[in-house]
Amino acid sequence: MRVVSSIGRRGGFTLLEVLVVVVIISILTTIAVLSVSVLGSDRELDGEGDRFTDVIAAATEQAQLEGRDYGVWFGAGRYEVLNYDQLSQTWQSVIDDRLYQSHEVPTGLALRLDMEGRQVPPASDVPGTPRVPQVLLYSSGDASPYTLTLTRDGSQSQWIVAGQADGTLVITRPDTTP
Repeated sequence: MRVVSSIGRRGGFTLLEVLVVVVIISILTTIAVLSVSVLGSDRELDGEGDRFTDVIAAATEQAQLEGRDYGVWFGAGRYEVLNYDQLSQTWQSVIDDRLYQSHEVPTGLALRLDMEGRQVPPASDVPGTPRVPQVLLYSSGDASPYTLTLTRDGSQSQWIVAGQADGTLVITRPDTTP
């Protein structure tokens, strides 16, 4: 005698089958996102370029608001905003604003400063030696013209910030098309 079950298998998927499909889709999505990030823009390079332009824009505005000159000092792989103290007639670090403090670019990124068509070597950072900025941001809104190139080692990607004499910035971001 044959027993027939009334609970036969109905159409549909088991929980295990659904979970396997979800895991496969998750893996494919992760691979797609990672490949776009690798082939797309360099986030660290973009972040440093954005940071530098923000620093310059803020310091230029601060110079005009306070009626005092600011400057940017470039050392090996880092930069710092200074202000000119009329009383001591020296350039001073801006200690009350984190944005202007000495900032080191991440490992693998390089700064290149050009002025008047020539590369400006990084300033030495000997303790006790006064820092003198290479780029000046005047209280009138004017600035010394310069070109700062930010690159990643071994890459063709470049972030270029060209500071004009009237204090405006011309920014060239790296080409992110594959």
